[in-house]
Amino acid sequence: MTYVGRFVIIKTGDFMDCKETERRISRFLANDLTGRELIQFIEHVEGCESCKEELTIQYLSSEGIARLEEGKTFDLDRELTEYMHTTVRKYKLRRKIRFGILVLEILAILIIAGVFAYALL
Repeated sequence: MTYVGRFVIIKTGDFMDCKETERRISRFLANDLTGRELIQFIEHVEGCESCKEELTIQYLSSEGIARLEEGKTFDLDRELTEYMHTTVRKYKLRRKIRFGILVLEILAILIIAGVFAYALL
């Protein structure tokens, strides 16, 4: 398991190397990683100082420079960690919603099958 702040992510068993991770940083910052790819990315970044540093640099260049130009102060590490936590929360919520939809579909099939079986009697 991997811990991202107070969040626990179950390891996928597939690992993303540094080259793949660095290629996906811009997609992560654009909130464009999904599912297993997102989990692999976060697992790798949490365990690799080099990739975490590259993510921090790209986050600074995309978010920090605009704020500096506006004269706003910010805590880069806290905001990046918060962004990662928010991304994990959204991923887990999407998984729960997909599971809920699957359960509803199964229930609908069972109800239809029950009605059909009852009609045949």
